[in-house]
Order: sequence, then structure tokens, then C-alpha cells
Amino acid sequence: MIAARGRRGFTLWETALVLAVLGVTLGLTAQALVSFGTEKPRTDAEALLTLLKQARAQAIRGNTAVALRIDPVSGRFRMDTTGALGSGEYLSGTIELGGGTGLETEQARLQFLFNPAGAAFADSVGVRGAAGTVMVLVDPWSGVARAEPR
Repeated sequence: MIAARGRRGFTLWETALVLAVLGVTLGLTAQALVSFGTEKPRTDAEALLTLLKQARAQAIRGNTAVALRIDPVSGRFRMDTTGALGSGEYLSGTIELGGGTGLETEQARLQFLFNPAGAAFADSVGVRGAAGTVMVLVDPWSGVARAEPR
């Protein structure tokens, strides 16, 4: 009598199932793998940088001068525009910096002035957060704000 031998290898069904699982996994992770390492890490100063970008964009788009004033203690801000058609408040509110994040400056009030060409006159401010302190600086010629580690 011949002994029954054990099965060797995988069946077609098992192979197809493994390939299907691999295909689904690759499809779900492909986008994350493509953009891996290309995105800048978020900083604690992101909310302030977004507000400064919005003020500069309004100055250029509306062909107006934009003044942004921020109370560093409370985070309250007011954005005013001045142009050929007059002046007035454009936007006001409070910067949402997140828990444990604060603005560091010796100024009683921060001022950022953007002209219609996008150039700026601006104060520098430190943003202290969980990841350390970064300095938010605005280039006077281009008006572009950036955060640099301190």
C-alpha cells in the first residue's frame, strides 16, 4: 500500500486571495507613500501664518492696504483695509493657537501692514508651543511670512 502524501504548495484560490489582499493594501497606502516626506511638518505657528497669508492675499486681491493688529496676550485680532473706496474692518476674531501655545513678544500689540503690492512692514513674534519656540518673520519685500526655529 502506498502512503498518502501531504499536499505541496498553495491552491489557485489561496494565491488569488493573497494577491487580492495585497492589491487592496497597496491601493490604500499608495497615496500616502507617494506624498511621504514632501509635506512640511506642521508648527505651532500655523494659525498665525495662515492669518498673515490671508491678510497679504487680501491686500493684493483687493488692491488695498491691510493692517492686521494682534493682542499677544488674548490672541484677539482685527484686520482693517484701506483703499480708494474707503476703509473699514475686514475681519476680526481670536487666533486659535491650541493648548499650551502662546505668543512671545515685548510689544503690547503686534502690527502687520501689507500694501497692495504684497510688501509688508511687520513685527516679529515668537510662538511658544509643545515643540519649542519658533520665530514668525515677515519678509519686508515680498510680505511672505515664515516660521524659523529659535
